[in-house]
Amino acid sequence: MGYGSAGSYAGVVFPSTHDGATLAPSVLVDSLQHWGRQAASTYERFEDWDACAACQHPDIADTQVNATWSTMVPAFSRGYVGIQHARREVVVAVRGTTHVMDALADAQLVQVPWPADTRAHVHAGFLLAYRAARPHILGALRQIEDDPELAGYSVRFLGHSLGAAQASLAFADYVQRANTTERRRYQLVTMGAPRVGDSGFAAILDALATEHAAGGVQGFGVLRVVHANDIVVHLPRVLGRYVHGGREVWARGSDAAGWELRVCRRAGEDPGCSASVGPLRWSMGDHLEYPGMRLGIPRY
Repeated sequence: MGYGSAGSYAGVVFPSTHDGATLAPSVLVDSLQHWGRQAASTYERFEDWDACAACQHPDIADTQVNATWSTMVPAFSRGYVGIQHARREVVVAVRGTTHVMDALADAQLVQVPWPADTRAHVHAGFLLAYRAARPHILGALRQIEDDPELAGYSVRFLGHSLGAAQASLAFADYVQRANTTERRRYQLVTMGAPRVGDSGFAAILDALATEHAAGGVQGFGVLRVVHANDIVVHLPRVLGRYVHGGREVWARGSDAAGWELRVCRRAGEDPGCSASVGPLRWSMGDHLEYPGMRLGIPRY
């Protein structure tokens, strides 16, 4: 396992910087595992937090769930908005789906204008799913923004797989429209995210990533985590029509063996990171394991 020459720190192996990549500090490993556990909890019955097995990890057990949603019409969407007082953060966590490859099939690839900026275009199916979740997410966040006891809390949008696609749309929608003097508190962290939109939407994410850099771990407002040869991050595969935004963190390893992380040099799709992996090496197995997360068949 490795990207080349490496050094170690706090039991975690990091790649060298001969290609300009930024080394990942141990705080990033801890944070990604924390957010991975939050994302993994969306695959269970989180409405009853105390009875949810994945929710009882000591790292996230004290999450205060403020709002939940589970919709089938007009599209499947499921998730929650919660508060972690110990970390002074609000979490918007969106569940993925067991039918990820079906959702990324050619018949689903039509793009539609992004409502907040019609020069950008996004995947129609992802937008439909987000619209089902939108009133629940925005309603909960408005209440939180008005609560003086939560002033200064970070707001992080999290998701795995197709949940990451919805989280990306939620982040862009909310932060673009946010009317607050504390705009630098927002961050998007995705794990195994498919491409969500075109270069116009990627530019929106990159602009928000820069604007909110000071509020993000590792100095980036948008972190796109990719585990090794995850197949889903390379999809939809329509040349020129779908492009990633944000800063990639390329991860190899496991929670048991330790994580090797590379914060990639370029925003978007850095050719020195996961974009360098050819189709013959793409893996569905890598899609199911991320820091803090190892998925089998979801229980719910």
